[in-house]
Amino acid sequence: MTVAPLDEAVALLDWALSSGHFSVAGLHVAFAEAPADVRGIVDWADPRSESFIESVMRVTFADLGHRVESQTRVGPQDLRRIDIVVDGVVALELDGRRWHGDTFDADRLKDLAITVQGRIALRASYEMVRDHRSLIVEAVHAVLDDARRPRRRLVVTTGRAHRPRTRRTRGRRPWHLVRPARGRTPHPGQSGSETASSSGAS
Repeated sequence: MTVAPLDEAVALLDWALSSGHFSVAGLHVAFAEAPADVRGIVDWADPRSESFIESVMRVTFADLGHRVESQTRVGPQDLRRIDIVVDGVVALELDGRRWHGDTFDADRLKDLAITVQGRIALRASYEMVRDHRSLIVEAVHAVLDDARRPRRRLVVTTGRAHRPRTRRTRGRRPWHLVRPARGRTPHPGQSGSETASSSGAS
């Protein structure tokens, strides 16, 4: 008899719950006579799972010891949901072609919203889950490792770029540039301050 791997077995139970064929209590009854090391699989099932690959990846990360949440809201005021969130940091969206083939822009807008809320959005397709699951795990672990590192202060450069500033206008043209002072037009590669100092020296 062929025994399904844990992730696939849990995916079947997820489907049984989400489709309404079973309740959690019903699954416990169904597995009541199973061996002790099998009955606990019901506790792995999650009726919120919306796809096979979502179930598989949830079990994959949970089995590695991560905290995995299913169908988490993007934000307090955003009703869209993230397929799975790993350790509160990585928002993993799992795209089956059937559901995401015509939603490219909407999916990317969702990724931006996830980023605004402070999580890191990653996406994987059915084929990626099937053929490159270890790479998905490696990518998630890389993000988590980076998130755990002490934050370094970013060096933010100051000063104006060497280009004319814009100014408000009421004319027909929607933009105007501030005219440089006569004799102070910087040469390419030379800043305005350098031009001013050279003019004063002469």
